[in-house]
Amino acid sequence: SNFRSTLEKIATGFELTHNTTVEVSAASTGALFAQVKSGAPFDILFAADSVRPARLESDGHTRLRRTYAYGQLVFWTPGKPANETSLRQYKRTMAIANPRHAPYGKAAADTLKIMQVKSDRVVYGTNIAQAFNFVRTGNAPAGLVALSQIKHLDVPAVEFWVVPPQSYAPIEQQLVVLKDASVKAELFVAYTFDPDTTRLIEKSGYLVSDTSNQTGTGAER
Repeated sequence: SNFRSTLEKIATGFELTHNTTVEVSAASTGALFAQVKSGAPFDILFAADSVRPARLESDGHTRLRRTYAYGQLVFWTPGKPANETSLRQYKRTMAIANPRHAPYGKAAADTLKIMQVKSDRVVYGTNIAQAFNFVRTGNAPAGLVALSQIKHLDVPAVEFWVVPPQSYAPIEQQLVVLKDASVKAELFVAYTFDPDTTRLIEKSGYLVSDTSNQTGTGAER
């Protein structure tokens, strides 16, 4: 769900340059994974992790797997300055995605532990989108969310702090082209790794590995 707005921009560009239509179906990686296993007619799955794409590959559901981005975690405190000190000293309710299901949640939990944050209460979103909405709607005064969400909302720079990547395991996001995908699926993947598209992904709040030779997506046929 963290990549939805960026993927929709990529899809729009692909439609204009390839005279075709792309239908994007957005949900949590876990939900999309289950749909693929049940035979949903997707061409590409853009996942928020690398574990489930690898499982789909090992189960024979794919013909290509590749890393398209690395997610970045931020500490967001609307209306207040955010920095390393304010995170380490934070005592109030903190919103994060569920670490058991969401890669960003695992990264957030790792960060809270490494930085020894002693929040009074942690509220868990089922995914990073729900965790973000807890903070956006005021139901939580702060949260550890995705930089891509912050960029999309155009949050003032003083209100968020990008957590150093050393504080959590890499949020490697992979795409897979599914076994029965249309012939245009590989064209879409090639477009995703075009230099202009790569710049768009970076501008949207992700890190991109130039030497990556893996794969991943989530557009519906």
